[in-house]
Amino acid sequence: MATVDSTPPAERANADHVKRTPKALYRALFLGAVLALWWLASAVLFSTVIPTIGSTLDTVWHLLTGAQFYQQLWVTAQRVLLGFAIAFVAGLVIGTAMGRSRAVEAFFEMFIVIGTSQPGLFVSMIFLVALGLSSTSAIITLAYLATPIVTVSIWQGAKRMDVHLEEVATVFGYSRMTRIRHVILPQLAGPALAAVRTGLGITWKYVVMIEMLGLTEGVGYEVARSFQLFDLRSVIAWTICFLAFVLIVEYLVIRTIERRIYGWRDRAAGKLLDEEAVADEVSLVAHA
Repeated sequence: MATVDSTPPAERANADHVKRTPKALYRALFLGAVLALWWLASAVLFSTVIPTIGSTLDTVWHLLTGAQFYQQLWVTAQRVLLGFAIAFVAGLVIGTAMGRSRAVEAFFEMFIVIGTSQPGLFVSMIFLVALGLSSTSAIITLAYLATPIVTVSIWQGAKRMDVHLEEVATVFGYSRMTRIRHVILPQLAGPALAAVRTGLGITWKYVVMIEMLGLTEGVGYEVARSFQLFDLRSVIAWTICFLAFVLIVEYLVIRTIERRIYGWRDRAAGKLLDEEAVADEVSLVAHA
């Protein structure tokens, strides 16, 4: 029997208002708050240090309309994509094995603990000195730093997999590849998407740091060069352009993939809510 919602009308109205308000409005409010703080810092608090919004946006426009930013961004993006691809494949294999075997879990457990708590700066310095100041060294360093983060997400997802589905697959005589494709991988889709988001986030941060340490190309190198010249306006402009690209990747690529993966769940949830609403109306009419 359907139950009547006991939530107070005021709280329910407030929750409905929050749901109806577009997310873009809250994002715009956040950006407005950031710009207000920037204006306050540049005009009142640190007027001799912090560049104004207008002058910084002029530098941003100069970067976006020139070729230098895109050349350096492409170098940085290549390192991120290659490093993360290696980390994702390694994390997918290791994490799945850890979730399905206690022996493998015990073997890699210390690697996960060390990898998720080690200072990335120290590791980057060791790798760059040992392997040389090259793009290949940067990619290997990024892969090593991101692998534990990816592995944790896959590992936790693999531990929560439904063993009954595998038993059913065994009964129906599924081959190993068919079992992986239709039983294991669909259950790892959610954890894999979480691993993509967290792993890419870590990789974007570390690649700039690695480029600042000793490489001669990339966004991080340009930021370090501007810093050495005490050109804070260029530092902020490069940072804004880089973060804008990261946001484009997040909202246009990752979230599009997320909607495709979870689209069926959202449609099912919407249908269930509609059915519950109808049931509540019927219950109210019956009690009336």
